[in-house]
Order: sequence, then C-alpha cells, then structure tokens
Amino acid sequence: MFEHHKVIVIGASFNGVVATKTYLQIDPSVDIIVIDGGNSLGGVWSSSRIYPGLMYEMPSPMLNFSDFDMCKELGIQEWEDVTRYQVNDFLERYARKHDILWKCRFNTNVDSVQRNGPGWQISVHATGNKSAQRKIITCDKLIVATGITSKPRYPDYDMSKFDGISFQSIEMGNRHEELVADSVKHVTIIGGHKSALEGVGLCSQAGKNVEWLVKASGGGPTWMMPARDPKGNPMAKMSVKRAMGVISTSVYHSDRWIDRFFHSGRWWLGTWLLRWVWGVITKQIQGDKYTKSENGHKLKPNPEVRFFHTETLRLIDEGKLVHVSRAHIDAVSGHTVNLSNGEVFNTDAIVMCTGWELSAPAIFSPTLAHEVGIPTYSKVVPHEEKEHWKDLDNAAENHIVETYPILKNPPVNLHVPKNILAPFRLFRFMAPVEMTARGDNSIIFLGNLANGRLQYTSEIHFLWAVAYLENLFPDSTTALLRDQNAMELDVAHVEAYRRNRYLNYLPIRLSLSETPEYDEVTLRDLGLRSDRKAMRIPTGWRDAWVAEWFDGYFAEDFTGIVEEFLEGVEQRSPGRVKNLGQSMTKR
Repeated sequence: MFEHHKVIVIGASFNGVVATKTYLQIDPSVDIIVIDGGNSLGGVWSSSRIYPGLMYEMPSPMLNFSDFDMCKELGIQEWEDVTRYQVNDFLERYARKHDILWKCRFNTNVDSVQRNGPGWQISVHATGNKSAQRKIITCDKLIVATGITSKPRYPDYDMSKFDGISFQSIEMGNRHEELVADSVKHVTIIGGHKSALEGVGLCSQAGKNVEWLVKASGGGPTWMMPARDPKGNPMAKMSVKRAMGVISTSVYHSDRWIDRFFHSGRWWLGTWLLRWVWGVITKQIQGDKYTKSENGHKLKPNPEVRFFHTETLRLIDEGKLVHVSRAHIDAVSGHTVNLSNGEVFNTDAIVMCTGWELSAPAIFSPTLAHEVGIPTYSKVVPHEEKEHWKDLDNAAENHIVETYPILKNPPVNLHVPKNILAPFRLFRFMAPVEMTARGDNSIIFLGNLANGRLQYTSEIHFLWAVAYLENLFPDSTTALLRDQNAMELDVAHVEAYRRNRYLNYLPIRLSLSETPEYDEVTLRDLGLRSDRKAMRIPTGWRDAWVAEWFDGYFAEDFTGIVEEFLEGVEQRSPGRVKNLGQSMTKR
C-alpha cells in the first residue's frame, strides 16, 4: 500500500512535538505525521518511562513554552521542583492544545531511512513484533527528532548466569515495581549519573539495601548540586541571566572585549576575578556533601556540579542502606556478584544505569549517514575528505586554544573518551553541510543538544528548522547556506571547541551559559532581533541594558517570534506565506 506525506517527524519527544507544532504554525494545512516506537508521546518522559523518584533537573519556569505556562496549567508554584508526572502531563496538555496527538503514529518502529528521489523513504514495523510486515512511507521533508539519547548503552558484562532481576534503566518505568517488591531485599545499581542516583533513591527509600557501583576509572559520578542556595533561592535562577555567560568561555562570543578581559590570559585582574567567582560558586554548590561521610567521599567526581535528591543524599551519608563501591563487576553467577576490588556480595536485582550510546539513530546506512552529516565509520569517508576536514579541524583547534588559553591545560587524571566514529558535521547542529550547499533542504536533525535551558528556547531552533525546510530565510542566510566553505569553517570551529571544552564527553554540547549566544545566532539567521528584553523597553538605554543582561530570560520573552518571522517573510516575498498551503495542494 502506498502512503505519502509532505513531512514525517521521527520521534514524539519534546523535540518532535514542538517541531510539529511550529510547522503547523507556519503552514496549518501541511500534511505531517509523527512516528514513534513508544506507546505515548514524551520520549524519556512518556507514561511508560517515568517512575517514582524521577525528577526534571530544572524547576518549573524552565519547562515553559512561549504560549504555555506550566505553573498556570498545572497549578504549581514558580520555581517549584517538577515531578515526572507533571512533565508528562504538561507535554500531553501542550500536544492536545495544538491538536498534535491525532497526527502521532505510536508503537511504530523505524527500521531504516533511504533516499526516494528528492525525498525520503521510511521503512516501519509494529513495535515489539520484529516479524511484522514492513510498511513503506514516503515524504518530501524528513525531521529526525530522536536526539542522541535513543539507544541504551549496556555494560560489557556476562549476565547470562545471573538468576535475579536485571535490566537497563530505560525499562525502569515499566519494571520499577519489581525492585520494591517484598521479595527483593538487595539491589545493585550500576552507573554514576542522574538515572543511577534516582535508582539509588527509589530503592533505598523503599527500605532496600543498595550496592551502588561506580567505576574507579573515568570521570566518576555526576556532580550533585543543591536545588537552592543557603538562603533558599533557586540555584537555577543564575543560569537564566545572560551575564552568567561572561564568566564562561563560548564558541559564539569570543570576539567581545569582556571575553578577552576574562579569558585571554593577558589581563591578570580578569584572570584573578574569574578564578575567584568560580571558586565561590563551586564552594557554594559543593558544600560538605563530599566530606561528611565515607560514601560521600567515594562519590566525589573527577575533576572537582548538580543534583538535589536531599533524602537520597541523607541515606547515602547515613550508610545503613546504601554502600558505594568504586569498582566494576568481574563476574556474576546465581545471585553472587564478584567485584574488581575483591568484594563479593549477594543481590536480588541489578539495574544498569549506564546511559546512552551517544550517537545518531542507526536507521541510516553508513554511506547515507556520512552524506547527511551524522557519525559513521571513518572507513566510509573518502581519504581526500578526511584530509580536508583534518586541515580544517587543526586550524580551528589552534584558534580555539589561542583564544582561550585555559583550554590548553585540562584537568589532570581525567578520562577522555576516544572517538570511534566520525563526528557530527551539521551546521547549527541541525543541517547537513554538503546537502545544504547544493540546495537539498529535505532533511534536518533536531534534539541533539540537551541542557536545562534549551527546553524553553526550543521554539527558536525548531523555527529555524522549518524555515530551512521551506526555504523561508532572509537572503543573507540563504547565501550562507549555499556557501559550503563558510559552513565547513563554522562546523570545524564548533567541533574544535567541543573537543577542548568538553573533552569529547558528548558529541554535541553547549553549557547553560552558552545557550543564549547560540539562540542569538539562530535568531539572527531568521532575521529576528535577539535582544528580546531590550526591544520591549522603548526608552532609556540603561534600563534596556540592565534588563537584557541581568533580568532572567524565559520562554515568554520569545512570545510571538513565529508571527514576527512570518511578517518578515511576507515583507521580503509578498504572497509567500499565503502560498505555503497552496503549494502543498498542488503536490
């Protein structure tokens, strides 16, 4: 049976939902569907993936959309911690408001993506039934909104001889009740990041004995940051002020005088002030959590932040139910676990909170993955192209470490992951460079960036995505997107910064303080003003300047950007907006 749509979105997480809503704002008549392997929307926040103890890492204002306020919709206080049920409920309500649910095809797994002339061909089957008949769906435009956290990572342990319960944390939503059952007395949690901390909390608060295993090598566990400072103020408030970006390096604003003052190493006062400020912040975040107990000491990250499970931390420090080992499993048999440090214990369940394979989904062939600019095996990349990118990467790296000398000397004894695959080569983290340069704007990748601030600025980036797919950019941006050399230089520059600033830990990465600068770049591409606060203050440059740099930025500051963008499109090309729907009818 032949099925065709103008637009297919793969993934019904936050990314897919917001991308679909934005596309419908631009063109209400667009023929668009969303495909997802789960049974409901939300990705990691879907109803089948959430469990007791799971919390969103930022308080309530950080999840707002410009037209949808979480506090008003759910009746919660501003800056209140957000539970897993509230995140799921909020996204469901948002999707219902914008009439997106009926466009979603749940329980539909994507097997592969191939070219289909100028468009795309997607092979799908029913989730959980690998023998089910494959169905082919074609489209003109493809949005891959799966992000880089779709495929769970499993440790290299032989679990075949284990007689207890074992699963990866992706299954926690469906299987958490097994861990707190009366028959389970002891649970082993493997991993050192957010899901592991939440797993420890779930089990220890249910009265289970917990062995928490964190590898002795590597970067250690995640930093555990309190939700509030000693005065009770939410720590997240700092992150929404643009001024915070000044004390952090950034790939996007290195030419400002204030950045040279703080980060070039040429001004002793700037260097001293920077170290002092970060010393104060680190001391406030760190507190005494890594010194007041033996378990706490074992959880100290390397190098010497961020989470707020207060009751869990109390149980860890108490040491009665939770025992921390900086070791890994050597062997498992029956219910007996042998560790690399010689310890032996019995356990009823093992939960592998080992994160994700941080790469694009394996739905593209290696050759096609290379063409669309996502990680693939280096043997697929032609030798001449490897040498070309090597020259670009080396030049960009020299520029980065010259601009930010502090990056020349990363922390010692730090595990730096090695790249097995070629890196992402996406312009603005979204668009394939070579395809874009030759005028093929038929595919885009969303959701590869992840931090607490990006959630409420996602509307900016997904507006960029729709403008890209529909060729709605201003002439200056269109010219940039046809200049392969300029895009390659930008991609190499951003990649060199990621390697040096984040030491290869994530394939695509921005910190909270860098996100406003990225937002500014994407808004400029769209022909929109980035000083959203200052533009609303008609008189008094001092008030505008103070508001822009020291008032917090929130989703409501971007209210109306789609309408503002469409006005710009209509001014540049009269009738273009009206013809969007008509162009669909003609296909």
